[in-house]
This record gives sequence, structure tokens and C-alpha cells, in this order.
Amino acid sequence: MFDVLVIGGGIAGVSVAGELAAAGVDVTVVEAEPTLAYHTTGRSAAQYLINYGDPPVRLLTAASHSFFEAGENLWSPRAFLRVGRADHEATLRADVLKGQRLAPETEFLDGPAIRDLVPVMREDVVAALHEPTAMELDVAAIHQAYVRMIRAAGGTIVPSAPVVDLTPGPPWRVTLADGTRHEADIVVNAAGAWADDVAHMAGVGPVGLHPLRRTIAVVGVPDDVDAREWPLVGFERGDGGMDAYCKPEPGGLMVSPADETPSEPCDARPEELDIARALDGLTSWTTLTGRHVRGSWAGLRTFAADRNPVVGSAPDQPGFFWVAGHGGYGIQMSPGLARAAAGLLLHDELPADLRESGLDPAELAPDRPGLDGPLTPAH
Repeated sequence: MFDVLVIGGGIAGVSVAGELAAAGVDVTVVEAEPTLAYHTTGRSAAQYLINYGDPPVRLLTAASHSFFEAGENLWSPRAFLRVGRADHEATLRADVLKGQRLAPETEFLDGPAIRDLVPVMREDVVAALHEPTAMELDVAAIHQAYVRMIRAAGGTIVPSAPVVDLTPGPPWRVTLADGTRHEADIVVNAAGAWADDVAHMAGVGPVGLHPLRRTIAVVGVPDDVDAREWPLVGFERGDGGMDAYCKPEPGGLMVSPADETPSEPCDARPEELDIARALDGLTSWTTLTGRHVRGSWAGLRTFAADRNPVVGSAPDQPGFFWVAGHGGYGIQMSPGLARAAAGLLLHDELPADLRESGLDPAELAPDRPGLDGPLTPAH
């Protein structure tokens, strides 16, 4: 059995490391920050949504259901409602039919039914896709479940360990900032927004990842408004993407302008303009006004050009394995994606259930066509 060094301690890194460790692989995870899940994973407004993403993402999300269901308090009910006005009805009805393939409970709602769920929706909001079986994910609990899996199988996790040099093998020689050196048969690049930088360090061609800033604010609601049981609500942009969204949060509502501002890999911070856009979006779709911003944050969502994850061996460097480009789907599809990656690493094929679902590893491969093109629009 070979040994593996995983670069990155977010959900991408620990989920793959957990699957490999459970299969008997000698796994070491190195994380640049003092704490794991400091960047994107720790800032996710995670929801389990079948009606989100392109077909590969939806298949990986569906394949993650059993992990979340079997875990202890990893999720809780939180429906999803994507609302629109009259000119959005055709788009929403078409997406309801598409969503029913993997989530049969997906349904179309009209205006009165929408306001039964969210009474503050404006009267011109008359069409919606409703996914009643969507769930709210406990990001910290899911991440820690994989950390425990790694440690229970004898794996090693090293925080405060930036990689400063990668020398191809076999074995790969990995040097950390403190001078510590590790050797491994395989390096897994799960470095999130920094994954192309890690590839460059290893002499591997980049896949052209796009880090995009996403902003979140928490706003108060009037005392006579009880939002605790509301669904996650996405406000339709007109092309299947979201103009903004909101979700109940202790202290009020979490709101976002669904921004996608290109960024260098960094410790992202919210911008006042984006917070203002989030509030404007909420005002234009609901009757809520005069809210107080109680907190805000931002994170980077990193996409490949086609918005599907990148999973597979680098064609130009044996022993370098990509697990990157999770975008806005990283938590909800992490169990399925981790099993996909482990299957490809251990057996050079996907697990049987993923193959039978119709998932094609070529749709995830780091050398698939189009990765050197522009980022496709969000939808």
C-alpha cells in the first residue's frame, strides 16, 4: 500500500484523507494555517441542495446523502425556495422538472404558497422552485467527523505547515516552512484557492482555477417577524442564477448578494458595497426594511472554468492528484467526491454506485476540454 500526503486541511483535504485512511492508506495532512478549515470551509453557509449545480455536482451531492444521514447531527431540515416574478416562471418550471430526476419531491409553487412559507415576500413574487427535503449542514460537525476518521485510522494532521517546496518522485519530497521534510508516493493537491500555486511549485501545469469572493452579512429582523423556520430563499436572476439569497441565522437573517468577485488567493474580507447590495436585494424581494447589520464575513469559492470539480491524476506528473475546484458545492458534495477521489486513487475507477449513477470520471479530469477557457456563468 502506498502513502499519501494531502495538502490542505479544509473539507476537500480531510474528506479525501479520511476515506483513504479508512482504506488502510498511510495519510498525512498538512495545513498552512494554525487551524483547519480557516478559509472557505469555515465560512460556508452550507446547505444540502440537489437543485444546485451541473449534473456532476448533483450526482456527487446525491451520493453524499447516506454519509450525512448516518452521521450524528450532521444536518437538520431546512427547505430551499428559489423564487421569481412572472417573467421567471418558465425557467423555474423547467428547473423543477430537471430537479425531480434526483429529488422527486421538488415542486413548483405559486404566490400564495410562497407567502405561506415566507410571509414577507412581495406580492409580485409569484413563482418558485421548492425543494422541501433540502437540509442545513453543520459544517464544523462534518469537518470534525472526517478529522476523527483520519485520526482513528492512524493518520497524521499537521497544522501551521505551509509547503515551500515540492520535488517530484517517486517518492515525492515535500518541504515545510519550518524545514521539516516529508516523503510520499502520492501528493493530493486539496489546497483550495491556492491549488494552482501548489501545482506550479510541483512543476505541474495549472488547471486555471478562478477564486471568487462571496460576501455574507447577518441582519436583524423586526420583533414581530419569526424567521426561524423559513427556508433558504434564493432570488432568481433570470438565467437560473441567483440575484441574492437569505437564510435564517441566530440573530436574524443571513443575506448575500451572491457576489462572484475575482480575487487572488487570500484571506477574504467583506466589502461595504457588497453588503449594501445584499441589503438592496433583500429589500427588492421582501417587505423587510430598516435592518441592522450585526456581522459580516467573506470567503473564496474556487471554480474551474466549467464550474465542476477537478479530481484526478495530473497527466503531466505521475503521483500528483488533483482534488480542487469545489466552488460553492464543497460541503454538500464532499462525501461523494471524497469516495470518488479515493476510488480513482486506489482502484483507478469510481465506486460502483457512482458509476451506476452515470457519473463519468472524464467530467472531473484535470485534462478535460475547456478548463483553459473563461469561467462559465453561474446558474
